[in-house]
Amino acid sequence: MSNPQENSNLELNDGAKIAVLGGGPAGSFFSIFALKLAKQIGKNIDLTIYENRSFSAEGPSSCNMCAGVISESLVQMLAIEGICLKPPIVQRAIDTYCFQTIDGDVFLNSPSKQKGIATVYRGGGPVSQATTDADKGPESKRKSFDDFLLDCAEKEGAKIENVRIENIKLKNGRPVLFSKKGELPEVDLVVGACGINTKTIKAFEELGTGYTSPSTIKAYQSEIHIGEENVSALFGNAVFVYLINQPGVKFAAITPKGSYVTISMLGKDVTKQTVMDFLNHPIVKNKFPDSWNITESFCRCIPKINVGAARRPFADRIVMIGDTCSARLYKDGIGSAYLTAKAAANTAILYGIGKEDFLKRYYPTCKRIDRDNFFGKIMFAFTGIINHTPILREALLNTSRYEQKNPELGYRCSTILWDMFTGNEQYTDIFLRAFNLKLFVRILVNIFNAIFIRFMKLWR
Repeated sequence: MSNPQENSNLELNDGAKIAVLGGGPAGSFFSIFALKLAKQIGKNIDLTIYENRSFSAEGPSSCNMCAGVISESLVQMLAIEGICLKPPIVQRAIDTYCFQTIDGDVFLNSPSKQKGIATVYRGGGPVSQATTDADKGPESKRKSFDDFLLDCAEKEGAKIENVRIENIKLKNGRPVLFSKKGELPEVDLVVGACGINTKTIKAFEELGTGYTSPSTIKAYQSEIHIGEENVSALFGNAVFVYLINQPGVKFAAITPKGSYVTISMLGKDVTKQTVMDFLNHPIVKNKFPDSWNITESFCRCIPKINVGAARRPFADRIVMIGDTCSARLYKDGIGSAYLTAKAAANTAILYGIGKEDFLKRYYPTCKRIDRDNFFGKIMFAFTGIINHTPILREALLNTSRYEQKNPELGYRCSTILWDMFTGNEQYTDIFLRAFNLKLFVRILVNIFNAIFIRFMKLWR
């Protein structure tokens, strides 16, 4: 056990050592912000990122298993931080979302009228399925978003160690790290940015600090090669969200990236066969080239995603960030990594690294994300009801179409859908905006119209 008197005043002194476990966005963001802030206040810190993967290689082993869609709001926040996303990091700039149902579709344009959403690869990209250099298009120049952020952290002064942390123990109140080669040099602060898809998270749970990782569900990510020309012609700069009542599927989307499209699916027991059934659905198949045959050989992964909140995500000299702590429900996990990393870095550099410091200065950021997710669950529950109710589904589509044709009336329904599926705004804000009298009347009119049309068809 550590000395209570010592723990009441834990700070990072000049020359302090920080170990960041994980080189994904959360770990890189923390490192960038901590090192920048330390320089601003004249404090010298020694920060090392431990990441055993290379994010520049192709295939799932180097990928952080994510759809790789970065919201408009986060792109803008990163630009303010001096982290500018450009090709070849950005594979495609998105300005449109298409909501496709079995009753039809509606295209929603970005409210900002800018191509502000970025699609990226989280690793070196899928194992190449292109046959010629011409067919590869921008794939031959692609750069991993995670690798780019690691480069940014290294430029700020972070050391990168290609080492897997096998175990963590507490010795006299200090966390001690172990690799396969044995005990590593003593550090003052350990930052858990390892993600929920690694074995390292178990080491934190077994420390005895009370940390419990968040609840999760499984997703299924697939990269399908159809060629750059087909991607541009058939998908353009739009993400396609499918609400087609496929059994066991909560959410399905297709995101264009260079010569590939990324298929993202959430649901209970989603498997490769679920993806094949999705691709064979007439509405989905219609979006692919006529000459294209569905192949069983494609780059794929089955990541766990955070759908809950971690318990006790900090202790003296230890803080968990990113999806090991709190993440936005189904959306904008990179944005959550940014928020938690920045809050943890500010706390550690400016205030202290004790449990009470993190409780007072860092934890409120996590709680805001967790509270916001409560409203996200309500909104996605409504989406599920709409998806399974033909009249409501048709009314929502017609309301959105009417708004797109009559912009002077405002985009109340359209912006709610846009923000829900892009992760551009907080769920709390979206929930409150949904309680609008004019929007309610518009949807109600379209419900009555849908009922009337069905009645007339039966009458005939």
